[in-house]
Amino acid sequence: MLNTKMQLNDNQRFLIRSVSIIVLGLFINQLLQTVGSIVVARVLNDPGKFGEVNLLLQVFGMVNLFLNLGFNSSLVYTFSTNSKDAIENKFRLAMLGSVFFGVVVCILLAALSPLLAQTYALPSLQGALLISSIMLVFNSIINIGVSSFSGNRNFGTQALFMVITTTLSTVGTVLGVLWPVGEDGFLWGVSIGMGMGSVLAALFICWKVEKVHHPKWLGSVSISEIWKMMQYGVPLWAGNIAKAFQQPFVTMIIGSSSVIAVGHISNAFRITGFIGIVTWAFMIVTFPFVAASYQDPLESKRRGTLCIRYNNLILYPLTVVICLYPDQINGYLFGEGYTSEDSATYIRLLALGVFFSSVGRLGGNILAGIGKTKANFWVMIVAGIFVITLVPTIAASHPVLAVWIYTGGWAISAICMIWFFYLENFTLNWWKAYGEPLIPSLLMGLFMEVGRFTGGWMTSFVVVGIICLIVLTMYVELRVGKGLGATRNEVM
Repeated sequence: MLNTKMQLNDNQRFLIRSVSIIVLGLFINQLLQTVGSIVVARVLNDPGKFGEVNLLLQVFGMVNLFLNLGFNSSLVYTFSTNSKDAIENKFRLAMLGSVFFGVVVCILLAALSPLLAQTYALPSLQGALLISSIMLVFNSIINIGVSSFSGNRNFGTQALFMVITTTLSTVGTVLGVLWPVGEDGFLWGVSIGMGMGSVLAALFICWKVEKVHHPKWLGSVSISEIWKMMQYGVPLWAGNIAKAFQQPFVTMIIGSSSVIAVGHISNAFRITGFIGIVTWAFMIVTFPFVAASYQDPLESKRRGTLCIRYNNLILYPLTVVICLYPDQINGYLFGEGYTSEDSATYIRLLALGVFFSSVGRLGGNILAGIGKTKANFWVMIVAGIFVITLVPTIAASHPVLAVWIYTGGWAISAICMIWFFYLENFTLNWWKAYGEPLIPSLLMGLFMEVGRFTGGWMTSFVVVGIICLIVLTMYVELRVGKGLGATRNEVM
């Protein structure tokens, strides 16, 4: 029993340390991108040109979603379950498959560049996309290199890679604007600058991979092994694409009827995006953390429960605060002119959407850790099918209804995810994962809501609510120190 407690404490420390590192890396990434955007805006001093740069970045970002064909996810799984095979065989195969597919996507983007340039009536976009397309090959290399450290649970190095890649890309973007290529060729300059950043990042990461892992870069190529890796990775790859398209799709559809609504919804996505970082960090850590114990289903269930529990301990109070004070947060960040009844509704719905999506996103990574990847694909499809079918037909001119559909789709996908856990005979301790972490947040929310009716005492009630949240969370965790130790016995 003592060993069980010690192992549990080790797991708790590992999760807290690893997620903290990834959250820090994601936060620095977000900060770098924001600062870079501010510098570019001030250097150009032209909303039109600034929009053109963002259009290029948006197109390139969307295309990047299609890279790797799941080879990166498959490599993470192999490193977590059989590191020797990963170093001797799977790394080489993943790199080969990913680079080959990167070349295919590169050719497709180059072929589509004239059409995109014509669609947006922006001739310089064609050349910029041609240059950017070459970057896709190097980005494919970067993703595989990062995956080797994620699978090895070396999250400090992974976070370092994220920051280095973003730094080089951001610096390249700024330099491209400062020194355009030819007359009015700042788009070309941005593409060249970002491309050089990708090359440097790929070289550095490959050097680090060789230094740490010493993989076999050259050797035999097994088509059957590549096919097995694709069978594992493609559902995760397709699921991620299905998830990523929803926000820009909703925004574009609503934009056809109301530009003002687009501004409000974009602000709501930015606000709720910060709490989405929490689940994103847990997803990165959870996949290899659960996969490392895939041969022990009971231990995997315990780890899965622990990951969801800690995600919710952070996500619940953030969601409660955003739902209680949407106008205050929105007004503080973007100005009182951006607050309205509809904007508050958007923020509340999207905050709930982030929570519901965390059930499917994190649950999908847990099942992927035990080798089951189909759930991730189908859960994302369930969430997206409502958006793609209902928003254009019945909600295009009703922004609030469109956001209701978006959030409702994620709520249904969360139910489907729970069903997949039962289907795969991998049921978790739902009370420990979802029920108990909610108690401190409910108490905090109660004090904050009462504080609304106390006039000048409101701040005091908010402070008391936060203190109650912290104290009760610590109490619950200390009590459950046995607490989660008991979880393993219950799961057994």
